[in-house]
Amino acid sequence: MSTKRLLTIIALSLIGIMLISAVFTSWYTVDESEQAIVITFGEASEPIVDSGLKFKMPWPIQTVEKLSKETFSLKFGYSQSADGEIESFDKDTKMITGDDNIVLTDLVVQWKITDPKSYLFNAENPRELLHDATSASIRSIIGNSKIDDALTSGKAQIESDTNDLLRSLIEKYDIGISVLTVKLQDVELPNAEV
Repeated sequence: MSTKRLLTIIALSLIGIMLISAVFTSWYTVDESEQAIVITFGEASEPIVDSGLKFKMPWPIQTVEKLSKETFSLKFGYSQSADGEIESFDKDTKMITGDDNIVLTDLVVQWKITDPKSYLFNAENPRELLHDATSASIRSIIGNSKIDDALTSGKAQIESDTNDLLRSLIEKYDIGISVLTVKLQDVELPNAEV
């Protein structure tokens, strides 16, 4: 086989591979429960929230990141395994009230991704940032509350104040997340310290 013929076969093979790659990477689908963002050479476009078949430039010119539209739950102070087993993280939940008492506080934050561009590019780990902001918010509010309020009738006010403070922090961070609700799960005295 001549060198010219070998080079022609190699060139045609490479062109064929590039064409096949272009065909298979030029389309994508967005599900009803997803939102997508097209990234062109590292520059993000506006979010795509309509579902269906979409077309784009082939890889490596454009890539697509898909994110869920669902509402997520951040469990602060505990985790629940698939079989329903609850594990408590007392280190996270131990807080001092305004009248110098110790309480354990568990809560759930409902949130969703509202700006995919900010979620992907404004923070390295938005979920960790949300967890830290939640910790700062609840500690600040519990630290300004009396133990009787935290254990009894003041829970609704603590939830509301924590929600407001957390929303303002997340808005300042601009990480593409919206906090929907904050719900206290349990506020109790730690048995060992009492």
